[in-house]
Amino acid sequence: MTGKLEFLEETVAVGRVQVSVALCRLDNGWLLLVSDGAHRIGSVGVGVPTPFGELGPVATACVVGARFDSAVRAIADIAAQKLGGLVIVNLFLSRENEANVSVALTAVRQILLKTNRSE
Repeated sequence: MTGKLEFLEETVAVGRVQVSVALCRLDNGWLLLVSDGAHRIGSVGVGVPTPFGELGPVATACVVGARFDSAVRAIADIAAQKLGGLVIVNLFLSRENEANVSVALTAVRQILLKTNRSE
C-alpha cells in the first residue's frame, strides 16, 4: 500500500430498513463500519483469520458492546475469511431485530464482493 486509503461504501435498503457499510483498507488489515443511520461507534469486534486447522477458519472476539455480540461476531467472521486479514468491525444499529441484522449482513456481503478477493 502506498499510504493512500482504499475506501468502499455500500448502502442496502429493504423495506424501511437501510444499512450503510464503509470498508477501509489499512496497511495491516481492514476497518468495517456498519450502521443503519449516521455512522456511530457501536459494538466493536475483531476477526482474525487463523492458519487452516487451528481453531477453525477465523478467531473472533467482541471487544466492546454486548448489544449485538452475535451479529458483530458473524460479520467479523465473514469479513476476515473473505478478506484474508485482520478486520475490525464497528456495528451500530438503532434497533436490535432480525430485519436490521439481516439487512446489515446483506450489505456486508455486497461490499465484500466489491473487493475482488477470492473466498
